[in-house]
Amino acid sequence: MIAAGAPARHAFAFDRPVFQWDARRGAGPLVARLFGRLGARELERMAEAIQDHGRSPRDLVCLDFEQVTHVDYRALPDFVRALVRQQNRGADVCLVGMSDYLQKLFDVAGLGPALRRLEWKPANDSDAPRRPLFGIARLAPFQPASRRDLLR
Repeated sequence: MIAAGAPARHAFAFDRPVFQWDARRGAGPLVARLFGRLGARELERMAEAIQDHGRSPRDLVCLDFEQVTHVDYRALPDFVRALVRQQNRGADVCLVGMSDYLQKLFDVAGLGPALRRLEWKPANDSDAPRRPLFGIARLAPFQPASRRDLLR
């Protein structure tokens, strides 16, 4: 009776999930898929979740930015500092699926070099990072499958 009398609550923008952990397959990396617009609060929550999940130096945490539409560039320095701190204390962190727009936001925040160190690129890309990411060859020896939506 109470449920019938109460109006249905509409979902707000802040109710949507910001990230979702993918199921781990064997010794593969921990993958967190990020969604939508990421502000300071969402990036802080993501940094805390990475700290909780990536405790072992043998782990690799990959952040998939493929479905991210915007990132608050003012919050990026704290987020990148947390990721670098995580690499020094626990699991390695790599960023994948960054659009040109998101890369430009990192550049606007003055974090272009830090992004290049954290970003993972397949071996067939022409401009590879100067130093290989720790553990990426051991944990992800195969090239990722080509995206179906790009083949059309």
